[in-house]
Amino acid sequence: EEYFETVPQPGNNVELTIDISLQGVAEKALEDVILNLRENGVGRRQEGKDAEGGAVVVQDIKTGEILASASYPTYNLATFNEDYSELAQSEFGPFLNRVLQATYWPGSIYKMVTAIAAVDLGGYSEYYEITDKGIYEYYKEQNYEPRCYVWTSTSTTHGTINMREALQESCNYYFYEIGRLTYNKYMSETGENPMDVVAKSLGLGESTGVELPEVTGTRANAETKAELYSGQDAIWYGADVIQAAIGQSDNKFTPMQMVCYTQALANKGTRYSATFLSRIVSWDYQSLIKEHEPEVASTLDISDEALDCIDKGMRMTAKEGTAKNYLANYPIEVACKTGTAQWQGVTSDGSVSGSDNASFVLYAPADDPEIAIAVYVEKGAQGGNLANVCI
Repeated sequence: EEYFETVPQPGNNVELTIDISLQGVAEKALEDVILNLRENGVGRRQEGKDAEGGAVVVQDIKTGEILASASYPTYNLATFNEDYSELAQSEFGPFLNRVLQATYWPGSIYKMVTAIAAVDLGGYSEYYEITDKGIYEYYKEQNYEPRCYVWTSTSTTHGTINMREALQESCNYYFYEIGRLTYNKYMSETGENPMDVVAKSLGLGESTGVELPEVTGTRANAETKAELYSGQDAIWYGADVIQAAIGQSDNKFTPMQMVCYTQALANKGTRYSATFLSRIVSWDYQSLIKEHEPEVASTLDISDEALDCIDKGMRMTAKEGTAKNYLANYPIEVACKTGTAQWQGVTSDGSVSGSDNASFVLYAPADDPEIAIAVYVEKGAQGGNLANVCI
């Protein structure tokens, strides 16, 4: 016998923006890079053998639609019940959707924020030159002397370079100095943090608009620090400014935010909301219920000079800079930025333990961008290596 109070009605069909072929390629590429890191490491010192999890997101630049969204490690839904105990005990957290629920220090992929702030809010030319001395000594009397990455790894410097070249070579020293100068100038004029103004408008630390629950992360500023810490630890210092300028301090964002930020750069300051929804149609496919229309989430008025600086700097990164080993001869011209982010893991004796995190963003083709990609790997060691996920 059958009993029911209301006559069953067929539901509508929801179609996603995910390209199933691209999704499969993205998942495989991410897994391959992480497993290769664990086995072989990267660079002269073979760092990254302790690589943990990661994420990759691909977005349509012109619509905000998510074409692929992969988190590693993951699980097979078909055998989820049988595998649950083993999955729950896994040290790398396969239940965590790193695309939406994990926040990370962006590292040098943030430097386009500082460059835009320097040109448009600080009044500095893209050709403004700074001499990299390896060790940044402005706060020497406070016993704080951060170092450029190239100095730490090879005891050399980038010499005298301009802003484009600083993006190409990912020179921390340059961005320490230009970040400090821009911050002090703009703060004295307006009372606002220039990097924070730009980062917010480009979607960092903001909702992406996606239809699933997401973490919004934090932007590095005096207000955030006061909320997160107490006592002396809550004071915003000059050291915080220069660390924020290179994507450290309290800057922590999701890979979904990172790809939306890259999309906004490719769109010259216009950021579209991220979406997984392509359309909704009736159960019999006879009626269109809803279809996604691109929605502007935020805009930032970026000058032609600042746009030229970041576009040329990101193209140079691929051709001659920190990603040249992977993209110099790529048949399609791309614009990209690599990142290496220090993380705050410490051992019992107080020393930092493990490889650096790695980040990578890209938009392509560079002349008429169609897709944006963001990749992040925990303890991935070098951002340039993550270009292997994209190619």
